[in-house]
Amino acid sequence: MNKPAAWTRGLVLVPLVGASDSLINSLLLWCAWVLISFTHGGTMILLRQSLTANQRLLASIVLAAALTACAGLVAQAWMLERHAVLSLYIGWIAVSCVALEHATIVEPRMAAHLRLAGQFGLLIITLGALRELIGRGLPLALLAPGGFILLGLLLAAYQAWKTIKAPSPQEEPPRP
Repeated sequence: MNKPAAWTRGLVLVPLVGASDSLINSLLLWCAWVLISFTHGGTMILLRQSLTANQRLLASIVLAAALTACAGLVAQAWMLERHAVLSLYIGWIAVSCVALEHATIVEPRMAAHLRLAGQFGLLIITLGALRELIGRGLPLALLAPGGFILLGLLLAAYQAWKTIKAPSPQEEPPRP
């Protein structure tokens, strides 16, 4: 695997499509993901030096589960109606944290983690706003298949914009 952090990006697709049916849910899940993943990463930086590989994995799993459980309890106490929708996806953050910890061991980069958080935030907020806007007239947009369709259209538009914006290589005239 050439890019060990690349497969961790796929783990954010489940909460991205599932919880982005409204802008508020998108913002709440992104904030929870950022807080939990950075708290997990910061704590694991402190623990990493004194633990073996097996202990590090176990500590990462327990810490991620504890942080997501605390976040779930906070959401249940203060936002019960949102907790019903987001509880599954808050738990999914633990898997993402453990995967990011494994990728950090292979490739330690805080900039990559910040970039992933920014990309995830931009995508989930955009997707949540568009799904809420489109969902008023087309209820399919609020369901998971509509989220996948809209995500595919957004990624296709990004790829098209990226290829149009990229400078085309100039061909050199043949030399005699």
